[in-house]
Amino acid sequence: MLSSHGCGHAGPVRFFLFGSLQGQRRRARDVDLVVELDEGETVDEAMTRVEGIGPRVRKPIELWLSRSESEPNVAGSYDYRSERWAFWRRPGLPGFFRGLEPVTLDQVVRLALASGPYGPNRRGGSPEAGGPDCTVSRAPEGWRYELDGEVAGAFEGPLEAVAAAEAVAKARGDLASVHVLWFRLG
Repeated sequence: MLSSHGCGHAGPVRFFLFGSLQGQRRRARDVDLVVELDEGETVDEAMTRVEGIGPRVRKPIELWLSRSESEPNVAGSYDYRSERWAFWRRPGLPGFFRGLEPVTLDQVVRLALASGPYGPNRRGGSPEAGGPDCTVSRAPEGWRYELDGEVAGAFEGPLEAVAAAEAVAKARGDLASVHVLWFRLG
């Protein structure tokens, strides 16, 4: 999915705000954030930071993870009620980062609370975190997944682990081909 999102860390993760919370502050139903990952910054660090504000924001959070705006990247949704994630590939959008507003997660919480208790409607419907039980976690040999009690892994990063778990769930018939796997970061 995204290459090089293992365990190292070079600096603070930078978040950028876009979408309805930015443009329609009084009616925002969701929070849209971009993380432009620099070399050494990890996907799991960004996910953990977003999980930390989820209960205070009380709105669906979509997180775009990118190392290059013109290359394919990954987007995910976080469901704070179930504490689960779902990820999917996004095409690159050259010029997408131009004009995005840098934001701290404390600012995101304040804006979300000011916009009112709307949600959980998403552009594509409600984020129903369902399907098989899956947890993705770091192990000494790399990342692994646990899918309904079945453990597998040594994957390079959390997104590779969840992609493998999703393929297994679809092969078993636990997920339709159009659905994504919701998982917890352990």
